[in-house]
Amino acid sequence: MSSGEPAKGTTTSVDKALQICEVLSGSRTGLGVLEVGRLLRLPRPTVHRLLSVLKRRGFVRQDEDTSRYHLTLKVLDLGFRLLGRSELRLHAYPVLREYVLRSGARSFIAVPSAGEVTYIWTAGPDEVAMHTAYGKEMPGHCEMYFDATQAATRRLSCLRLVKPDDVRRSTEVVRRLGSLATGTDACRLICTCAPVHDYTGREVARVGLFAHGSDEKPILSEYNHDAWELARLVSMRLGYLAAGPMVSAGAAAG
Repeated sequence: MSSGEPAKGTTTSVDKALQICEVLSGSRTGLGVLEVGRLLRLPRPTVHRLLSVLKRRGFVRQDEDTSRYHLTLKVLDLGFRLLGRSELRLHAYPVLREYVLRSGARSFIAVPSAGEVTYIWTAGPDEVAMHTAYGKEMPGHCEMYFDATQAATRRLSCLRLVKPDDVRRSTEVVRRLGSLATGTDACRLICTCAPVHDYTGREVARVGLFAHGSDEKPILSEYNHDAWELARLVSMRLGYLAAGPMVSAGAAAG
């Protein structure tokens, strides 16, 4: 055992703080410092110090009238964050699966906090294939996907949607890396994505579509609408119900 580790059986400050959270969770009316100390057999100064830390970090609150402490919903919020991240692909999969089977397009769900991107594409009449890449914060719509030399040779058009109006303004918002060559061998990677929000309104992922083609028409007239609608549907499955104009996936420019 290293010198920095507590001796076996020793109760640390972390242990005591967690015990306080546990005892508060069982009280409907809150507890005072003396009550917490009596229930946990801890001295008053220790209880007061730990409650002050928990209060500062937002895990407990103190009633102004009674001075009693109550557990907040922050612990629940942390749990929902973990649950939302771990189940994000499960929520996104049926939405993207239905879309790629119907349209034949290639899609992805990118989770920056986890450094992963999952690609979904059609593999048959009623089948899709999936591949998850780790270590990339974002796929094709971000210049980090290619280095500067590759961007010039591979030709990249990125459409990163942030707000609903960006769908209408796609021609202005699109970012181009590398020159668009002309001729039969011209091939440009086109990619567009839209934000996925969880129940709190936080952006937790991005849903997008990508393809190779000779021009940018798909992301300016079709993929822009579809990416926004896919992100909206996934966000709804995560409990995000924010009001505001949404663009129909079936709408085409013109």
